Amino acid sequence: MNLAHLKQWQSEASYSLVAARNHFYYVSHERGIAPIMIMLKRDRNYFYDCIVVDKIIGKAAAMMLTLSCAKYIHAQLMSTSAMRYLDQHGIPYSYDQSCEWIVNRSGTGMCPMEAAVASLEDGEAAYEALYQKLNQLRKE
Repeated sequence: MNLAHLKQWQSEASYSLVAARNHFYYVSHERGIAPIMIMLKRDRNYFYDCIVVDKIIGKAAAMMLTLSCAKYIHAQLMSTSAMRYLDQHGIPYSYDQSCEWIVNRSGTGMCPMEAAVASLEDGEAAYEALYQKLNQLRKE
């Protein structure tokens, strides 16, 4: 399946994330970074060589998909910090709209996932920071 088909599939089925490689497909309705983190907990290379189409890609998602060796990433909305990170790691990408940073769900500030990795460059350190942040948010 090519990028155009994946974008169409995502749109028609209202998936938050679609990933494909050869005859392998992964889809999710989960919000935020959850669909990526769920699979990386099982296997750090889950998205290896995948074309990934997501609604929103901030630096946190970009770091996790880079850690997992994604082949190509497309987002409806992508932050400039995600673009910089992907450029630094040679991951090709595209987007429909860009923004300086991803806004939190209440619209009052930066997304907590993007804030958690703002000063990080190492993928494993980012994974640990995101995992801790997700656990903290689940308890609140």
